[in-house]
Amino acid sequence: MPIRYTRARAHFEQRCAVEEALDLLAFLAANPKASVSLARCTGMHTALVQVLLAFRPPLHGSAIMPELAPLLPLLAGASGATAPVHN
Repeated sequence: MPIRYTRARAHFEQRCAVEEALDLLAFLAANPKASVSLARCTGMHTALVQVLLAFRPPLHGSAIMPELAPLLPLLAGASGATAPVHN
């Protein structure tokens, strides 16, 4: 399974696909203080990025996937924080 769950953390491992999005959503909704480890993530579907943007859990580890690096500042932050909207 590309995302492994422990009591308080979701561990992204290898390439994480769209099929993982609903499980991640349910986990973060049920565990508002949970964090996410990206240390072993090599790829992530944009649906998972959207879930992370919605919940903004604390992130741990450096992502192996360089394409994710520019998104890390957007994904990090306190849960419930919102980004400004630009028209």
